[in-house]
Amino acid sequence: MAGRAELAGWMSLWRTVPLVPGGMLGAGVFVGVAPAAEIAGRWMVLAVPLAALTALCAAISTAHQSASYRGGGAGYSCVRDKLGNASGRAAAGTHLVGHVTAMAATTGAAAEYLPFPKALTTVAVLVFVALLFATGVRIRGLAGWLWLGLTLAVLAVVVTACLTIAPVAAETGSQHRPLAVTSAAGVLFFAFLGFERLTSPGTGERRLPARAVRRGLLLGTSVTAVVLLTVVFAVTRQLGAVRLGLSGVPLLDALRAADAAALVPAVGLGAGLVMVPVLLGALRSARSVGLAVVADGELPGVLGRRTGDGPCPLDGVLLAVAAVLALLLTPAVAMGVAACCLLVHYAFVNAAARVLLADEWTWSMRAACLGMGLSVILAMSMPVPVMGATAVVTVAMPVGGALLSRVRPATRPRRVPVE
Repeated sequence: MAGRAELAGWMSLWRTVPLVPGGMLGAGVFVGVAPAAEIAGRWMVLAVPLAALTALCAAISTAHQSASYRGGGAGYSCVRDKLGNASGRAAAGTHLVGHVTAMAATTGAAAEYLPFPKALTTVAVLVFVALLFATGVRIRGLAGWLWLGLTLAVLAVVVTACLTIAPVAAETGSQHRPLAVTSAAGVLFFAFLGFERLTSPGTGERRLPARAVRRGLLLGTSVTAVVLLTVVFAVTRQLGAVRLGLSGVPLLDALRAADAAALVPAVGLGAGLVMVPVLLGALRSARSVGLAVVADGELPGVLGRRTGDGPCPLDGVLLAVAAVLALLLTPAVAMGVAACCLLVHYAFVNAAARVLLADEWTWSMRAACLGMGLSVILAMSMPVPVMGATAVVTVAMPVGGALLSRVRPATRPRRVPVE
């Protein structure tokens, strides 16, 4: 029996390990280092562990909420149950806008790296993702390992080139200050999104044992942090913080600076490919919460109409909005808005988890308190235009949901925790 239990544990770990770093290592590591460098310069290295800690606290909270509120949108349901309708609507709005904008940032990043016209590539990538999602394609098991291996291989090529070839000129100074670390951490928080692939399985998806989820979270977040730190060190060494902050495609520019321009086409193609699973994960997460919000009467019911587990109008709306945002915003701007919206979302999630865990799971409850504080600090450190856009989103959904709920009652009762 012990042997079977140990084998089951290893099999669960095999399935969980690629979910977290595979979902995280996308646009954040390929593009996010540039705006972070522009904000904090070489102090950016301190922002990585701060962003990782914030993400880990949020992941712990969402894992407990998913265990208590079964089905899609567990975090949203917990916020609504524990903190009230207005907070639930704000959490839902920031989650949906955050993930749609994250899709826009990831699509825009893929278009920047792929050697094709940007507008055409943006539309083509999202159409491809829509087809994969509609046909039920999910990146799991061996496929997850293959995609993670491709991501690490692409990053390894860039890091090796940057570290083995000396930079042309060393950077002499920097005007950045240590206090910019929290703002840079807010941007780099984007690089740690994707943990909900593990912590919040949707309706009908396999739920992994709690022990496997904990191990997967710790290992996946640690791997992502180490990879991100390595990339930050390598490209900063090659480009310098000032040039890095101005770059739209930092990894490709680092290769060119390292006299490895011959590798640019292969790395660009690899970078574009590895962002497809990230887009699938973001769409899955946004759809899961969106359907829960529709069922609660906070969005028009027509968006949730579907046959079985097939596609629904909500999928098309999410992808269409992501396409428009990807064409209008640069990946760096979209990334900042997405990160700020999701920091506010996870502030609500951590606050609700603090209430949920008040009488048990002491360390998890403290992690929820820490995560709530860190999420607020990082969100409040973001650039003023980004905070303004997030504030509009935070207010708009409660107002719109309240108006809609007056004319359309909820189609399901409010979920309560599983005993």
